[in-house]
Amino acid sequence: MKISIAMATYNGGSYLADQLESFLCQTLLPDELVVCDDGSSDNTIKILEAFRVKAPFDVRIIQNQSNLGYTKNFEKALSLCEGDIIFLSDQDDVWFCNKLEVMTEVFAVYRGVFVVQADMVLTDSNLNPSKYTQLGNILAIGLGSDTYVAGCGTAIRKQWLDLVLPIPSDVVEHDNWIHRFATYLGARMLIETPLQYYRRHGENASNSLASSTKKVSQFQAARIHGLQDATDGWKAELARIMATHERLSNHAHTLTRLGLYSRNTSVLQELEFNIAALNDRINLMSCSRVKRLPKVFLMLASRKYRFFAGWKSAAKDLLR
Repeated sequence: MKISIAMATYNGGSYLADQLESFLCQTLLPDELVVCDDGSSDNTIKILEAFRVKAPFDVRIIQNQSNLGYTKNFEKALSLCEGDIIFLSDQDDVWFCNKLEVMTEVFAVYRGVFVVQADMVLTDSNLNPSKYTQLGNILAIGLGSDTYVAGCGTAIRKQWLDLVLPIPSDVVEHDNWIHRFATYLGARMLIETPLQYYRRHGENASNSLASSTKKVSQFQAARIHGLQDATDGWKAELARIMATHERLSNHAHTLTRLGLYSRNTSVLQELEFNIAALNDRINLMSCSRVKRLPKVFLMLASRKYRFFAGWKSAAKDLLR
């Protein structure tokens, strides 16, 4: 299998060299590195050019004429890759030397897997490792492993691009979009062994509680979110699910080619149920607490709260 690395860069000069060096130590070297730079004004391009000279594999550097933004820049890099397996890479992490070999082996063994996610050790800006991994934090705050999505720890089969491109960047991030289809269709595998350092610093694109280098808990998550109005978040998820439903409805031929069409009917039904649950919960927030009570019981009876956190979500809706 031919292996590609798709990297998106933007003013990454502070940490980029470390990440590039970790590509050279791989026990299974890639066949190509495709870098799309989104208009860097620092020494990013100079570092990439120097790396291209010494790399034992093809390095293609594409400089965007205008700033595309994080998601569309990654989409461009992915679309230009020629490998059978494509690894997504940020500009500021460091991969363990066995990452490409371990994740590629998963694709070789499991033909029905199209997206693979690996765990990551959280570090500070100087790559001093913490005791925590991102998957460990996800579980510690009470979320399931299916919710763990990190683009920089992701690899995909190239055929997956036929389903996920173009990415509707107005409603979803590139990694969430790539993973959600694989999760719904049962085409995703999680590697619980960390395969890289995930560097945390002041310029990270994401800074969620799950990325903390300190101990986290369900109590912290509850304290952050508490009983605050979550309507905007529900509306955003509703838009994502509706976009997912539309893409699956319009790509029967792609799903057939990938061998996943037989699962599509049940997935579409699940998405329609989730859309109804989100709409009901959004509408709840426009009602007074007194009028909310019977609606909450109806949602419980119809099991629509199973899309959320069950009775805990129902209790929150009565107290908000």
